[in-house]
Amino acid sequence: MKCSLKKLAGGLIVALTFLSVNFSTHALAADDAIRGTVAETMNSGGYTYVLLDQKTGKEWFAVPESLVQVGDEIQLMPGIQMGPYTSPTLQRTFEKITFSGGITGMLKRVVKTAEEKATTPQSVNIAKAAGENSYTVAEIFEKKDSLNGKKVTVRGKVVKSSQFDGLQWLRIVDGSGSSKRGNHKLIVTTAKAADQDEIITATGTVTTGKAFGALTYEVIVENAEITKQTK
Repeated sequence: MKCSLKKLAGGLIVALTFLSVNFSTHALAADDAIRGTVAETMNSGGYTYVLLDQKTGKEWFAVPESLVQVGDEIQLMPGIQMGPYTSPTLQRTFEKITFSGGITGMLKRVVKTAEEKATTPQSVNIAKAAGENSYTVAEIFEKKDSLNGKKVTVRGKVVKSSQFDGLQWLRIVDGSGSSKRGNHKLIVTTAKAADQDEIITATGTVTTGKAFGALTYEVIVENAEITKQTK
């Protein structure tokens, strides 16, 4: 009898554990479907704060620092909801905010933003930098495999400047390439700041397939030394 009771108790424990695991898995699967369009975003204190426009309305999320922009459609990991919460670095209080584990998918990138419309190849014509290892933006994309890990020099106009991971991320164009192909705009990372519309010459290392969170960049020029064109 004792043996039977032990077997019965053991069976109940296994069954309850199985049900618990399946319930938790189901709950996570449902929560994992957190997706929407970025309505507002800012980086501060190692976090990216995202106001996500979902079918149920707009809600604030905080994720480990990531590169997103207004209009991107993203998917997030589940997280812990807090509120009210005051960010010590932003000096801003959120009535309700969810701290998520991070971005799990970039469902749609912004296309034809104001930045894109202002930087079509026809609207910019920057002369190629002089020197043996100098390339246009389009040439760096075209020859990215052979240039991977090598130093290059490129000249272009800054169309966007942002800070991430302690570096300045500059998007430059020179009039080469195609906005449809996406090889007209190049990301350059540098320790030196540059403002939008400035023309710079950058010398740095080409890196292909650079991954940052959910994003992977076809080609970027990293740790560049830059000089600014004097007017």
